[in-house]
Parts: sequence; structure tokens; C-alpha cells
Amino acid sequence: MCWGEFMTRGGFRAVLVACVALAAPACGGGGNETPESGGQASADAPRTSVSGSITLPDLSPLPASLADQVRARYAELQRAEAESASAVEIGNAAGRLGVLMGALGSLDAAVRSLESAVALSPNDPRWPYSLGHVQMQAQNPAAAAVAFERTLTLRPSDVAALIWFGRARLDEGRPQEAGPLFEQAIAIDADAAAALAGAAQVALAEQAFARAAGYLERALEIAPQASGLRYPLALAYRGLGRMAEANEQLRQQGTEGPPIRDPLMEELDEFLELPMDFEQQGILALRNSDWDAAAAAFREGLALDPENPALRTRLATALSMQGDNEAAVAELERAVATAPDFPQAHFGLATTLALEGRTDEAIERFRTVLRLEPDHVGAHMGLAEALHEQQRFAESLPHYAAAVEADPAIVQAWVGRADALMRLARLDEARAWLAEAQQAHPDNPILRGMAEGVATVGR
Repeated sequence: MCWGEFMTRGGFRAVLVACVALAAPACGGGGNETPESGGQASADAPRTSVSGSITLPDLSPLPASLADQVRARYAELQRAEAESASAVEIGNAAGRLGVLMGALGSLDAAVRSLESAVALSPNDPRWPYSLGHVQMQAQNPAAAAVAFERTLTLRPSDVAALIWFGRARLDEGRPQEAGPLFEQAIAIDADAAAALAGAAQVALAEQAFARAAGYLERALEIAPQASGLRYPLALAYRGLGRMAEANEQLRQQGTEGPPIRDPLMEELDEFLELPMDFEQQGILALRNSDWDAAAAAFREGLALDPENPALRTRLATALSMQGDNEAAVAELERAVATAPDFPQAHFGLATTLALEGRTDEAIERFRTVLRLEPDHVGAHMGLAEALHEQQRFAESLPHYAAAVEADPAIVQAWVGRADALMRLARLDEARAWLAEAQQAHPDNPILRGMAEGVATVGR
């Protein structure tokens, strides 16, 4: 099992790569060569042009604000070289450019910039740490390991760097060298769930199932939301012969990895002003029910990327939660106009219209979502409920069934379809459906009452 199946990777807004897709010929393939870059730069050595060695990608697919940030960082580097700034100043300018290019997924430019930063500003731990993350994105774990090891010569007790060094060693297939790194991180911070997870991966590789289970159980106590740890815990339980517990973990498995407290990354993030930053801030505010803060964050993101349909859809959610459905509908209609194939905008609009009682319009929007994304559970459920409200019971049936098939935990889908069958006087089908529903939800009083009621009808 590779590390990627076990732990979610991070670093430099890797999610943004899928959103902006820079059209760079070398994007994703750079950095295979890793020159030694740790020594003190000589003030007397002839300097080569750092900026001249960096080829910027095509910036046209980017929002204007991001393209302007790239140009400004590159101009800053050129200006430092033209003004014969010190090696450290040029290195820092190259490092800032590299961090931004890494965030945007232009990995060749990022590697070249950050290698120059490491060489010219060798006592700054930010640049080898940044380089390590970029090399991980580029799937060059050996080069990443070199960079993280250099970071640790400058910050020997940096828990995040230890964890990432360990991850790189695991990705190289060298668990015996990864183990001590995770153990060192745990010794510094016993609550570092990601370090515990890494140590568990090493234990699994050694078939030390009891040790792996102990690490993972502790990690899940610290970070219960880290559903990605449940699959390896199931493997550990299976290795111990605890099959019932293994199956329970498999039932709960997900994709979320354990968090990493990462001061260096937070410092590096200050160089960036990306729409995805504000999106994450807004999502956190939504989770905390802070609708005003969420709306403000999404608006700041949209100021950087006005055509971003995901940000505009999330802004509409915040506005709806504030009680301003009219403004929410306006934002969603704009999102649909700019991105007609973005299903979440149509879904948000359908849901908002349904809440306003505009059922006919909502039905059409739900149908649009399902045309774009046929397995969208929320759209099946929303459409079924809207059709049921209009007493179009026969039309609602397949959508309730689709919702249940995708997620049997949706009790309302079981209830709604049973009610529709009963209203259509299809009692045998209703009885069979409710029998199946009670197997899925044996303690649900609504389903039990419906089953008891339909059992006496027409008998």
C-alpha cells in the first residue's frame, strides 16, 4: 500500500492545480535534477541570472489578480538582480516567486526558483521546506527528502518537517528510515496525530499489527475527523484477527487525513493571496455558523477571481443563511450565467428556489443538475420532494429510489417514496418498500408506524 492511499497530501494549495490548470509545458514534470544546494553562497563568485533560468508558464488561463501576482514576483526578482542586491536578497525574491509558482502548480518554475533560493539564502529554512513540498507535488520523494533533511539542519525540532521527511521516505519505499523520524516527532509532540499515523504506516509495513493499531487508535482519539486513518486501522485489526472491528472501520472509512500543525507553512502562506485562501476561510466560518464572516471571506475571494463559480455559490449559501434569499438567488444566477456546466450552482439555485416556494423553477434546476451530474444525490432528493409537493407522485418514485440507492441513510427518501406509493394505492409495493426500509432503519418510529398502517389497508 503506497503512502497516497493512507494519508492525504498537503502543501501549497495543491487543490488549486485542478482549478486553474496552468498551461505550462513543464508543469508537473520539473525538478527531476536536484543539484546540491546547501553551501554558503560566495559573495565573490560570478552570479548567473536567476530570473533568466526561470521560464514562466502561460498566464492567460489565470484570473487577472493571480497573473498580476506572478508578474509582480518575477519583476521583484529581476529588480533585485538589476540593482545588484545581496545574494540573500536575490535568494529571498526567488523564494517568494517559487512559493507562488508551487501554489499554482507550475512545478518546474517553482523548483528552479526555490533551488536558487536555497543556494543564495542558505540559512533560511523556508526555502528548502518549500522545495520539499514542491518536490512532493512533483512526485519526486527522493529530492523532497533531501530538501526536508536540509530544513531540519536549520530547525531540528520542527515537527512538521520531521513528518514530511518521514512521508518522503515512505514514498521512496524506505520505511526503516521513516520510522525514527516519526518517533522523533512524537517525542517532541505526543499529540501529533500525523506523526502517529506515519509511525503506524511503518508498523504495518513491518506487519507489527498491534503496534500499528495502537498508534492509529491514539491518532483517532486526537483527530476523530481523520476518516482516512480508518482503512489502515482496519488492516491492523484484520492482521490481529479482529474481523468484526476491521469491518466496522471499513464502514467508517473516508478520505480526510490528520491535521499537521505547521508554523513554517503558515509563514509561507503569508506570501500568497489566492482565491482558495478566502474560500477556505469562508468554509471554516460556515462551519462555525458565522455567516457574516463567511460572506466577507467569499467576497474577498471573488474580488480576486470574479468568475469563480464555486466561490459565488458559497457566497450564496452564506447569504441564504443570513436570510437574504433574494441576494442569494442573484449570486447563483450570476454563477450559472458564467459557468452553465457547474452543477453546484444549479443545485444551490434549485434549493433556494424551492425554499421560496418557486417549485416549478426549482424542478427545472434540479433536472439540470441531474443532466450535468446524473448521480447527484441531493438533486435526486430535492427533485423527488418538489415533485411530491406537487402531487406528482409517480414521477417522484425513481428519484427517491436513486437517493436511497446512493445513500441508504437518508430516512426521508424511504419515507417519501413509501408515502408516494401509498397515495398511488400501490400498496403491495409500499409494504415491500417499508419492509426493506425497516431493515435499514429498524428503530425509526416513522417507518415503523407507516408499516403498521399499510399492513392493515386493503387486507
